Amino acid sequence: MVKNSKKTKAKLKSRDSRAEARRCALRLLHYRCRSKKEMLEKLRLQGFNDEQINSTMAFLENAGLIKDETLAAELLRNAVVRRYLGRKGVEMLLYKRGIDRDLINETLSNLTQEMETETARKLAGKKLKTMKKYPENTVKRRLCAILRRRGFSSDVIYKTINAIKETQINAVG
Repeated sequence: MVKNSKKTKAKLKSRDSRAEARRCALRLLHYRCRSKKEMLEKLRLQGFNDEQINSTMAFLENAGLIKDETLAAELLRNAVVRRYLGRKGVEMLLYKRGIDRDLINETLSNLTQEMETETARKLAGKKLKTMKKYPENTVKRRLCAILRRRGFSSDVIYKTINAIKETQINAVG
């Protein structure tokens, strides 16, 4: 009889722990979307065991609360529209968020050269407003550095700098 009650208590405790793991995961998702890898790491840091984590991950995936494909597409859109990142910048962002390499490549296939060039032009235009008092060589050097840090390729940087030169020449002439 005593053994039976110990087993029952153990089962209840494990159910409570699974429920606690789910509550913790849902709380984490309340703040922002997370990849499978991020969620696994967070749950491990919280001290949950593999059974509780696997149960929680299965629950989240079945409920559609964790989808790396959707997260990657949303991160791509956000990176291009709000953060003005180039191809390498987006790739690093996705990698840091725990997205699988194959999914990163698939997501980046949606980022066209024209989209990247347009993003670089928007960023350069935004930064140019604060560089009016500097000489042309300084502006060019700084814009190149900014674009490089944001993950744009040298080809896109070259096109952007040339487009800015043409715009400035047309504005003066």
